Amino acid sequence: MTKAELLKEITNSVAELSQKDIDTVLAAYATVVTESLIKNKDEAIPLPGLGTFKVKDVNERRGTIMMGDRKGEEYVTPAHQEPTFKLSKSVKGLFVE
Repeated sequence: MTKAELLKEITNSVAELSQKDIDTVLAAYATVVTESLIKNKDEAIPLPGLGTFKVKDVNERRGTIMMGDRKGEEYVTPAHQEPTFKLSKSVKGLFVE
């Protein structure tokens, strides 16, 4: 689904708002989520009915390159933090048979 298709579907569901209004709201939500996660790494930000955005710690990883010109070289990925999205149980339940 493209962004235009998403906006059109939402506009069909919410007749009072235009596609431009919905685009503005989605952009504002994205900005609030990213800024909040940057400011407070311990905060969880909900996307109601779908899940939660969080920041998680990722440990340092070491390994060996297995292919290409650099085969056999060791590499290190330093410890870092990365954003994650955890689906809610209700959404996960949709895909269980």
